[in-house]
Amino acid sequence: MKITPIGEYYAWYCEWCDSRNLTLWTRFEKSQVSCGVCHNAYPLSEQSHALKERALSRVI
Repeated sequence: MKITPIGEYYAWYCEWCDSRNLTLWTRFEKSQVSCGVCHNAYPLSEQSHALKERALSRVI
């Protein structure tokens, strides 16, 4: 999952239905995020935590 920071949100695309999602950055602190269209849940692993930190550092 590719995560792109947009203000206070992260933009990402669902790998199952290919819809674009905007998720508030505080939701990424939890263990998973869900697609707004198909409600498919994606667990956030340590690898995506590193991606999230890099994306956040670009914003700051």
